[in-house]
Amino acid sequence: KTDGKNTREVEELALAFNNMASSLQKSEYQRQEFVTNVSHELKTPMTTISGYVDGILDGTIPSEKANYYLQLVSDESKRLNRLVRSMLDISRLQDQGGIPEEQKTRFDLEECAGQVLITFEQKINDKHLNVQVDMPEHPVYTRANEDYITQVVYNLLDNAIKFTPDGGELGLTVREGGSKAYVSVSNEGETIPPEELPLVFERFHKIDKSRSVNRDSWGLGLYIVKTIIGSHGEDISVTSRDGKTTFTFTMPLVC
Repeated sequence: KTDGKNTREVEELALAFNNMASSLQKSEYQRQEFVTNVSHELKTPMTTISGYVDGILDGTIPSEKANYYLQLVSDESKRLNRLVRSMLDISRLQDQGGIPEEQKTRFDLEECAGQVLITFEQKINDKHLNVQVDMPEHPVYTRANEDYITQVVYNLLDNAIKFTPDGGELGLTVREGGSKAYVSVSNEGETIPPEELPLVFERFHKIDKSRSVNRDSWGLGLYIVKTIIGSHGEDISVTSRDGKTTFTFTMPLVC
C-alpha cells in the first residue's frame, strides 16, 4: 500500500531524475555544438593554408604570385595560433576559478587601453574610421592581471572595428564612478536585436543566422572577454540601440 506521503516522494524523485536527464542532455548538446564549432574554426584556416601551399608547390600558383599567397598563409597561421591560444586561455582560467592575487599588479587603465588602440592604427585607417577617445586627464589605476585586461580591450576593439562600416565611428572611453573604473568600447553599425543581446558572450555565437549564413560570428573573442572579467570578480554588459553598440566592463579603482 502506498500512502500520500510516499506518492509525493516518488513524484519528487521522478521529477528530480527528469530534470537531471534534461540537464545532461542539454550539456551534451552544448558539448557537441562546441566541438563542432571549434572543428569548423580550425578547419577553415587549415584548409586555406594547405590549399595555398599545395598551389605553390605544384605550380598552380605562378612563382611571381608566390609571395602574395605566402603572406596569406602566414596570416592564416597566425589566426590558427590565436584560436588555439584562446582555447587554452579559457581552459586555464576556468580551472583556476579566478585570478590569483599574486598574478595581479597595479597599472594605469588609460595607458593600457591607449596602447592597445595604437596597435589597430592600420585597420582603423584602412576603414577610414572616426575614433572618439574620452578619458580623464589623470591616470586611472586598477589592480588586475594586466596581460588579461590587455586581451579584453584588444578583443573588444577588434570586434568593434570588424562590425563598424567604412567611415563609421569607433569609441573608447574610460571613466570613474565610486569604487569602480568603467571601460567602454563602442561602434556604429547594425543594431543588435534585443533578443540577441544575452547571447553575444556565448562561444561562436553568430547573430541573425536566419538572414545570412555568411554573417561574421564573434568566435571566441567575447566569450574570452566575459571569462576574464568574471575571473576578476567584475562585470561586463552590452547595449545596442539606434545603430550604436557599446560594451562596458568594470575594474576596481585603486590609489
